[in-house]
Amino acid sequence: MPLADRALVVGIDRYPAISVLSGAENDAKAFHTWVTSSGQVESRNTLLLTSSAFTAAANADDERPAKEQIERFFTDIDNAAEANNQAGLGHQAGRRLWMFFSGHGFSPSLDKSAVLMANASLKRVHSVAAMMWANRFYEGGWFDEVILFQDACRTPISDVELVPPFLRKKQASLGQTRRRFYAFSAKDRLISKEKMFEKDMRGVFSATLMQGLNGDARDPKTGAITTAQLKLFLQDNMRKSLSPQELEDDEIAKVPEVYDPDPFDIVAAPPGWNTAPIFPLEIAVANPGKRIWIEGAAFATVAAEDQAPPVWSVPLPRGYYRVRYEGAEVTFEVTGAVKADGSQVVENVSI
Repeated sequence: MPLADRALVVGIDRYPAISVLSGAENDAKAFHTWVTSSGQVESRNTLLLTSSAFTAAANADDERPAKEQIERFFTDIDNAAEANNQAGLGHQAGRRLWMFFSGHGFSPSLDKSAVLMANASLKRVHSVAAMMWANRFYEGGWFDEVILFQDACRTPISDVELVPPFLRKKQASLGQTRRRFYAFSAKDRLISKEKMFEKDMRGVFSATLMQGLNGDARDPKTGAITTAQLKLFLQDNMRKSLSPQELEDDEIAKVPEVYDPDPFDIVAAPPGWNTAPIFPLEIAVANPGKRIWIEGAAFATVAAEDQAPPVWSVPLPRGYYRVRYEGAEVTFEVTGAVKADGSQVVENVSI
């Protein structure tokens, strides 16, 4: 009997004691729709917490969602692990845990971050340390795979300690293969942006993330959406939704922080996937003559020449790549674009 996947999805717009957001709930609903369809998590194993699911409180201290609702979800995970153990299914609660948070956030130090709950104020910083929880579930083997997405600012607040998980640490089974992937919209001390996308306000990180999960981060060879391709997609595309003024603002995050120590497929290739078609690419080399190579997912070399020509013609499948030459590197995308007459557009890169 396969163990179930589980998903926690949180989007908070209403912060009566801080400032209101406009896109966090949209982000959460979009991710929830995806994770219960393409992500293949059953609705009964998913908790969606949004501002509109609760009546606005007269007192900001009573605003919801608060950490109590999230802690109940974590308690249910531990109860599921106990039930599975008693049924002879092992110590795990499930195969994969998805966690998605969108709202206000802060960072008490370089290596930590938290998402503020709806009842937070400038004096009472009610929060959930999402990464600490992700690490606890990963290290203790509650799941084989833990995936965390956090769309929140990492504004520095140094005089607040994060509340650690209340579940006691445990050791995963020796034979259990565990993997994790975490992506944060901002690096330490930076702020995340939300903007209008078509008709909805969305977080820039979340909107980019959904593009990748909906297929743009698919590995061109295998057809699967992989951690390596998703990392490249997020790092190369989040900035494309920012204005020139926002790109010049040092406080605004342009590149997400991604932690991906364990390469794996996030979503399998669609049924009937065949080898991806290849498209023309020309790389102009300023000082030809030395070794040049192209890397794809997980830094694997997909093409190389011992002596670079002035123009290197390399057909490649759609996807994100890096070309390396004489200590320099350039990231580029093979889009697979076609002209009005149906002929393929030649991608051009210079290094």
